[in-house]
Amino acid sequence: MKTTRHIAAAIVLLLFCLLVGLTRAEEPQGRERVLAVARGLVGTQEATGRNDGPQIEAILHAAGANKGDPYCAAFNFWCYQQAGFARLVPRSAWSPDWVDRPTWTLRNGGRTPLPGDSWGIFLPRRGRVAHTGLVESWGRDVVVTIEANTSPMAEPGSGKDRDGDGIWRKRRLTRQIHSVRSWFPN
Repeated sequence: MKTTRHIAAAIVLLLFCLLVGLTRAEEPQGRERVLAVARGLVGTQEATGRNDGPQIEAILHAAGANKGDPYCAAFNFWCYQQAGFARLVPRSAWSPDWVDRPTWTLRNGGRTPLPGDSWGIFLPRRGRVAHTGLVESWGRDVVVTIEANTSPMAEPGSGKDRDGDGIWRKRRLTRQIHSVRSWFPN
């Protein structure tokens, strides 16, 4: 009887280790899959400038939001969902959710952000993170992002920067990023 329990416990432990190992092994490919979805949407624009159009509305719907709602955070969810990693992230169109329990902050540093991590910009007039997107590459001074509900040439912090006309690749100064969250296991 004791031997059977020991064997069963060993099998459970082995299965657990294999599952954790598979999750960690899929991280580089997972990050690339998330970014492949994001890259495929760069250049997508709203139909009428009111957070609408077939692709924008599908993104909003996936995160449980409505036509016309801001969609920067819903875009993050869409990319993870379409890449097969929705289980790792919040199904949320609320930008603060995407940097909850950050792994890096402007003030304190932390783990160097990696491609596919979500980031947030803090807007003092709102008193919270009010825009988010995905890291494509992280440098000491410049971050390349893919983000939605923005405009490609908008002045950082302007209305068009966080409520623009589509999905774009942008270059931001690292000092503009308030916090970053990694969703893949370390």
